[in-house]
Amino acid sequence: MNILGINARGGYSIYEQASEMVRLSESMGEEMVLKEIPIERTIHALLYFKKLIEVNETPEVYALATAAVRLSKNKKAFLKRVKHETGFDFTVLTGHQEAYYDYLGVVNSMTIDDALILDIGGGSTELIWMKGRELMEAVSLPIGSVTLSERFSTIKNKKKRLEAAKKYIEVYYDRLPWLKALKGKPIIGLGGVVRTLGRIDRDLNGYPIENMHNYRMHELEVDRICSMILDAEEKDLDKISGISKKRVDIITLGILPFKCLFDRLDTPEIRISANGLRDGYFYEKYFKSIGKPILVPDVLLSSKENMLRRFDVNETHAEHVKMLTLKMFDAFEKLGNLQENDRKIISAAATLHDIGIHIEYYDHHIHGFYLILNGRLDGLTNTERLSVAYLVGSHREDSIRNRMAEYEGIISKSEVSRLGKLVVLLNIAEQLDKAERSTVKDIKIKILKNRISIQLISDDSVELERASALRYAERFEKQFGKTLTFH
Repeated sequence: MNILGINARGGYSIYEQASEMVRLSESMGEEMVLKEIPIERTIHALLYFKKLIEVNETPEVYALATAAVRLSKNKKAFLKRVKHETGFDFTVLTGHQEAYYDYLGVVNSMTIDDALILDIGGGSTELIWMKGRELMEAVSLPIGSVTLSERFSTIKNKKKRLEAAKKYIEVYYDRLPWLKALKGKPIIGLGGVVRTLGRIDRDLNGYPIENMHNYRMHELEVDRICSMILDAEEKDLDKISGISKKRVDIITLGILPFKCLFDRLDTPEIRISANGLRDGYFYEKYFKSIGKPILVPDVLLSSKENMLRRFDVNETHAEHVKMLTLKMFDAFEKLGNLQENDRKIISAAATLHDIGIHIEYYDHHIHGFYLILNGRLDGLTNTERLSVAYLVGSHREDSIRNRMAEYEGIISKSEVSRLGKLVVLLNIAEQLDKAERSTVKDIKIKILKNRISIQLISDDSVELERASALRYAERFEKQFGKTLTFH
């Protein structure tokens, strides 16, 4: 369950979250009947959710049921009992609806055009073909981590059990001719099973960022993690860091829908999405209500705008600093051997440089570093997000550089040094709007033999802005090799 709050400026974020593994599809068997013990677990979890909803005074509640309920023969009796005992009135999603909301959750939070979206649940697996950010095909298959584990539990020999399960899964995949079009395309994985693979890999690598959204694993890493799980004795699975004790008995067969697909498509990498059905459902409801397209045209831009509104940033100042920063970036791109991707990074950092003021003005650059690194800035890789965080954390002083040592596995010391060119451009741009009144309307830049001349265009006195920007002239000369003057 996610409880989302929307502030007066339209910024949205998760205020409360709860998760209970109830395994509703447990023991359904071939008769496809929900059993009493899983039903009791589910109702117990729902009553807990209800208390959280009441405490948070949540005015709108949407309860969604997926494969276990959809496929069960006693769903009417189950839904009636749930309504009576908890008050929740559930909507049972079709397989296509479930896949569609998975797609919305991904396409609005990750920058990728073509991919196969895979969601492995307890009772089903959803496959979504995304091409050019559009949903081409979607299907829900009755193969989930719980149902697979139960179906083949009578085969005691592990090797034979795995072989039988693989054959069973491949039969479903053989019925989907459109999978051939996805050969060589990345997989975007959702759900607890896929996130477990990511957590294992993260723990093995000592990866310092907790946020798993857009975490990437390549072929060798996938093969290593899957082999660890498939080759391990079941009694030893809980010794693998990253595997929850609640998933130990279903993880081995639970990863097979992914592994079979990964091998079949010769996939170069998997990206993990922390967003899924609940997020997709929210996007549809909220974006419709404010007249915004359900499919955001630009993931990074939409995410930046949401962060500005969440943290009550002065948007006029942020946009003006971005404009000045990009003017300098474009002028000095060749001079500083800046990279094409640097423009996206410095643009995001300029927009969000003051985000930390939401916590406290003093050291707000450090607070901003933390918020970018640990918050949800979508549309960037983790390396790009760390780069943005570093620029935001350095926009007033360079003390944040000492904190980058623990992230050397993501950004090297030499890359941090290279980012110094971007830092000084952001430093100067912010000082050119020192009063946050857009006093410097525009700038004109001349690159001369030994110096850079920046003309400040304004209707008013710009002595404050000029004096403030000159404080970074020495740092600019160190990075770009030319003296800096303002007129």
